[in-house]
Amino acid sequence: MTGAAMGAPRPAGTADLPAPGAHVHLMGIGGAGMRGLALLLDRVGYVVSGCDRAPADALGDLAATGIRVERGHSVAHLSGVDLLVRSSAVPEDEPEVVGAKVAGIPVMRRARALGATLNGQAMVGVAGTHGKTTITAMTGHAAAAAGLDPLVLVGGRVDAWKGFTRLGDGPAIVEADEFDRSFLELHPTLAVISSLEPEHLDTYGDWEHLRSAFAEFAGRTRHAEGLIYCHDDEGARALAEASGFSGTGRGFGYGFGDGAWCRLEEAGPRTLRLAWPDGMVDLELRVPGRHNQLNAAAAFLATLRLGGDPRAAARGLREFRGVARRLEMIAAWPDLTVFDDYAHHPTEVAASLDALREAYPDARLTVVFQPHLFTRTRDFADAFTRALTTADEARVLPIYPAREAPLPGVTSELIIGGAGATAAPIDRKDALELVPAEVGAEEAVLVFMGAGDVTDLAHAAVQRRAGDAVGT
Repeated sequence: MTGAAMGAPRPAGTADLPAPGAHVHLMGIGGAGMRGLALLLDRVGYVVSGCDRAPADALGDLAATGIRVERGHSVAHLSGVDLLVRSSAVPEDEPEVVGAKVAGIPVMRRARALGATLNGQAMVGVAGTHGKTTITAMTGHAAAAAGLDPLVLVGGRVDAWKGFTRLGDGPAIVEADEFDRSFLELHPTLAVISSLEPEHLDTYGDWEHLRSAFAEFAGRTRHAEGLIYCHDDEGARALAEASGFSGTGRGFGYGFGDGAWCRLEEAGPRTLRLAWPDGMVDLELRVPGRHNQLNAAAAFLATLRLGGDPRAAARGLREFRGVARRLEMIAAWPDLTVFDDYAHHPTEVAASLDALREAYPDARLTVVFQPHLFTRTRDFADAFTRALTTADEARVLPIYPAREAPLPGVTSELIIGGAGATAAPIDRKDALELVPAEVGAEEAVLVFMGAGDVTDLAHAAVQRRAGDAVGT
């Protein structure tokens, strides 16, 4: 079954948007994806405004660009608006959305507005169950170093760009999120699929529907620049083979295993050697972990397919320092290093903990994990348990519900129960105590992990020891 058969809409185009100069209002403008869209629409000539429930100081960077930003939601924001764009976090029954429909103002999801703005030009769409944020940011760095001046929209803050967006005149490099089938609004000329395994089953229902959506996304590049995929990942490799990309000159697999079009070798602790039919290059990486070596290979190949010089791309990747909340070091003392990490799927949890073990082999490793979504906890509880046993200590917070209502019998105890003495429940108050005020006797690493508000807890814990010198 294809995505089209499931009722996915056709890829959007400029005909779906009003003419430049029109007023576009974005609900949920403070979100990572909406910020980039706001800057993009402003750049191509629209009058842009927005609103969000986030604190006003969190929206100051948007206001500084001249985009009018309102706190909260209200039908009063609709005066003079020609198009209302809502983020996935804004429900259709929100009064401002309902008011727009009553007033005859078109309402569009963020993903469709993005596709309408970018489809029809050179575009790299970076998809996958894991790694797409880092790969998108890495590709942006590599392409910029190669002189391609890319436009980059990514779901995590990149310090070098002072936000979530790099505005350039070259090809677009876009994080393509499968949640809510959003990536099916894009028509990329080059697709990247980093991995494919069950996830977002609350959206797709089952594995086959998820896989079919990825197949449709990848298939759109068949007659353009093709598909870059992780040959080491069983799901991504099977998709490339079943979709007819392998061995056709339009499929470019990367990985450590035999048979990859681009073969990887570890040439040092953070040095990676890539060999492909036309050349070879060494990459020095600042970010740890085997998963980031694979991410870098994907970014390198994407830059190569865009026409970038391989040596210049390698320089750009060497300068890459990471993305906020992706194993982001937020504090370091002689006795304790603290990280904030977005991992919320068992594979991601395992990869992050393995990377920390590699980087700090002699340290005591503690993870504070916040499960994200009741359905994800229910579906992957055993896998979370196995992943967390990599740490010396795992402390598990209550489930962060996000968009979901509680499910009977689904709690953090599903994860804790099988982990033995290394795992235990914890509340937010006690989690703060894991960053001690006094210097400890042994080297330790503490990582706060999850896709919810555990990031706030991480920074609050650090501030208790460092004071106002360290903040969010």
